[in-house]
Amino acid sequence: MIARLAAALLYWVALASPLAAPLPLTPALWVARGNGATVWLFGTVHQLRPAMPWLTGRVAQAFAASDTLLLELIAPTPVETAAALSAVVQAQSLPADLRRRRDARAAALGFPPGSFDRHGAWFAATSIGGAGLARAGYTSTSAPEMLLARLAGRTGKQVVGLETQRSQLGMFAALPASVQRRMLAQALSGDGAATMDRLVAAWGSGQVSALRTLLDTDMAAAGPAFRATLLDRRNAAFASAIRRRMTPATTLFVAIGTGHLLGPGGVPARLAASGMVIERVQ
Repeated sequence: MIARLAAALLYWVALASPLAAPLPLTPALWVARGNGATVWLFGTVHQLRPAMPWLTGRVAQAFAASDTLLLELIAPTPVETAAALSAVVQAQSLPADLRRRRDARAAALGFPPGSFDRHGAWFAATSIGGAGLARAGYTSTSAPEMLLARLAGRTGKQVVGLETQRSQLGMFAALPASVQRRMLAQALSGDGAATMDRLVAAWGSGQVSALRTLLDTDMAAAGPAFRATLLDRRNAAFASAIRRRMTPATTLFVAIGTGHLLGPGGVPARLAASGMVIERVQ
């Protein structure tokens, strides 16, 4: 299996243009050990530009040596996405000015009229933000999770989703209306591409302190309810799920959003608090 994976990794690296990315990226990687198990903890970014070679060095070696890949979410089909969205229908009134700005930005990005009328402001915020990133060249298909899932499928690794799309959408829909409106206002007024550029630069060079500053700034702007729902509770759930899978002779590769690995409430810190030995290796 490792030989097949090595061949696949070499093929992928060969596709990355040396002109587009002259040096491999070096995102942070941790290892947790306990109960005879090894867990590699890799923080991802959920959108990335193509031809950015990050699956090299210690990250590639750790993935090749793992038998199970744990992701936040296994990529859903369009039918599954439609079903998940229909489960969180949530018409929500907006202040007239915010609605006007939302509709103007949506039209500029090519969304049909009425695209966001059946869902809360969170849906418009995430959709408009994602469309802006796409225009700047970022795509979810280039994200680490997508490549890792494809390689795992080719090499016989088990792939496990820690959450479902319905549960993720439900978390957004359950946010207070005031928090959702704040999300939308930020999506409309901020420069998402510039923020993403800073995030990817820090991520690709393993600058954990810079990543934490970006995370804390975003969370402070979003408010405590957002942080509790989208970060703190999920970190606790992720750490518990990882611990349950740490059986003897198991090697796990955990690839989740990099924000979930940072700070005293991050997954590595939570695993360390439960007695695991944690080491940053890249």
